[in-house]
Amino acid sequence: MSIVLRNLALSLTELGVEVDIFAPEHGPCDPEFFLDDPDFYDEAELLWRSVFRKPPRLIHLDAEDFTRSLLRLRPPGDGHGVPYDLVHSHYWRSAEAGLRLAGQFGVPHVFTYHTIAEVKERAGGAPETPERKQAELLAVRESDAVVTFTKEEAQSLVELLGLDPRRARTVRMGVDLGIFTPRSVRWRRVDRNIMDIGLDERVMLYVGRVEPFKGPDMLVRALAHMRTPDPLRLVVVGGEESSFEWLADVARAHGVAHRLDWRGPVPHSSLPVCYGAADICVVPSRHETFGLVALEAMASCTPVAASNVGGLRTIVQDGKTGVLFEPGDPRVIAQTLDGLFADPARLRRMGSAARRRARAFSWEESAGRMLSVYESLA
Repeated sequence: MSIVLRNLALSLTELGVEVDIFAPEHGPCDPEFFLDDPDFYDEAELLWRSVFRKPPRLIHLDAEDFTRSLLRLRPPGDGHGVPYDLVHSHYWRSAEAGLRLAGQFGVPHVFTYHTIAEVKERAGGAPETPERKQAELLAVRESDAVVTFTKEEAQSLVELLGLDPRRARTVRMGVDLGIFTPRSVRWRRVDRNIMDIGLDERVMLYVGRVEPFKGPDMLVRALAHMRTPDPLRLVVVGGEESSFEWLADVARAHGVAHRLDWRGPVPHSSLPVCYGAADICVVPSRHETFGLVALEAMASCTPVAASNVGGLRTIVQDGKTGVLFEPGDPRVIAQTLDGLFADPARLRRMGSAARRRARAFSWEESAGRMLSVYESLA
């Protein structure tokens, strides 16, 4: 979500929009969210006004406290009339605070879910809290517009939460095509050297949280059914040590611990090396609202094997830029991956096609569409 916020905000400033970002802090903010050049803040008027500080022990945001603190930082009027034309809040934790602020300023409110509790539960995820479901229902009822990343997500909100279709807006995500670029044969050697991976190894990459809803355990179980010979490695990027232990237990139980390589969380700027070192990026989620990892891999010329769910259907062109498989069946995943490794020429063709496909998804285009939503309301 921070990647989406940062890139959309930067691209919106290029279109002449002044953007203030306020967020609750539950720990140190990723320094990559901030910009190295302090002059940019004056030139483009992207303002990180403040980080609202709350004790880390608090699980969710108190909307009243957040609103009060933000108003102290930039009170209504601020000497120049209403300070904002519109409030856009992201994720359920910010829904009530965003609605309060929009009401205080007398401006429209836009909301983006990122994930939907009901959809996660139906896809096999852990039960969500009543507080989350209530906040999501409030947002869908009270917001002037709800921005989704795919039309499928919008339809889910219509069916599950009663969203008025007239208030649904679709703005797909983008990818930074300057950071995520094709990796030449030379750079592939460099990438693998950096990651201490041999050139003769077959490498699958998983990037994301290490939790059942994201499906990494299905991928580990698939390793036990794969016929592709060693050296075969599954590199896992993301997750904390406590969550990885669960996945390591699955690997040991299925006799594939020697094929599992956990790298932990890495800075976003390091991901191009990870994609460049991989033969295939695998996204085995039980549901995926959009699938930014898949798009980043494709922009890096790395073909994607992904679950046939959610936004992944929009991004991955089955059989052309990668392959789609039905989630939750390790044998199906294993057969899919074996088939890809058995045809290196096909993998190369898919990688080239993946990059061409990724070019259609830019943050500039996303910002333009988002600005159209704002202008229709403000």
